[in-house]
Amino acid sequence: MQVTSTVANGERRAIRRALADWRAHGRLPAEAIAAPWARTEPAAADWRRWLDRALMALGTALLCAGVIVFFAFNWQELHKFSRFGLLAAAITVLAAFAWMRPADAAGRAALGGAQVLSGVLLAVMGQTYQTGADAWQLFALWALLAVPWALAARAAPHWWLVLVVGNVALLRYFSIRFGMDGLFALLFDSRYLRTATLALLGAVLLQLALWHLLAVRAPGLGFRGQTGSRLLAALACVQAGSLGLASLFDSRFDAASFVVAVAVLAGLAWWYRQRAFDIVVLSLTCLTGIVLVVAGLGKLLFEGKGDFGAFLLLGLVTIGLAAGAAAWLMRAYRAQLRAQLRAQPEQA
Repeated sequence: MQVTSTVANGERRAIRRALADWRAHGRLPAEAIAAPWARTEPAAADWRRWLDRALMALGTALLCAGVIVFFAFNWQELHKFSRFGLLAAAITVLAAFAWMRPADAAGRAALGGAQVLSGVLLAVMGQTYQTGADAWQLFALWALLAVPWALAARAAPHWWLVLVVGNVALLRYFSIRFGMDGLFALLFDSRYLRTATLALLGAVLLQLALWHLLAVRAPGLGFRGQTGSRLLAALACVQAGSLGLASLFDSRFDAASFVVAVAVLAGLAWWYRQRAFDIVVLSLTCLTGIVLVVAGLGKLLFEGKGDFGAFLLLGLVTIGLAAGAAAWLMRAYRAQLRAQLRAQPEQA
């Protein structure tokens, strides 16, 4: 198999790991993999392209942070129309720059900056005109305003911002819906934890299904890569784990909520093993499952009385579950590598 420097990063990593696996198991001698391994090393152009993107992202983040700090420091000295005018001018300049360079990384970075500044504009409006609106409305409107910029950019990072801001709005909304003081009270108050977690878990699973659907139907709009689905799957694991722990440590065991949590974890494990393989999400589901098993066993052991033997048993169970999960993940990963290599056409 010939490996050129233009091969995609994911394929390059898969080939390198497969070669390393074959070498470790003695299937290929060292001299047989030296040439293919060398051709999978990043070329100078790859490093320059990565450095350009990294510096572009860092520059955009620093620019947005500078705008926020400028308004925070000079709030009293600026007239309200000056605040709006400066922000509108900044967004206009960024949009014009992106319009002149639509297919360029710099243009997409400018659109990302406009996404962030649109949220800053909403915050400035909320501070200038105290209408009594809650913060969840700010984040919800920001998520809506970020959608057109993401559609214009057609890049996955712009959709990540939409996901993060939208889920923050959901968290804040449910904290107000249940009469809580803030997000931490919502996440740790036993009175509403299960109800809020069920609602948030359903919302995250809906977003995850929509992301995968759009990744198949409309990848050109920016629904590409694994980071977006990983963000949502990680949030789903957190919500499922919170739901399972809440049902375990409540004064009365809630079997239905615990079954829902386990079913969500099992569904995520099946999907990301069979349909859209992702070792990161599989690792997160295994970690969450281990936490639930150890927590449930710990509750059973310490309900009556606890002694040193219970701690020893929990430690052994944790080690055994971690070792079993690591072995399963390694087998799944190697099987996926072999499937990817078989699917790649052999080149002369």
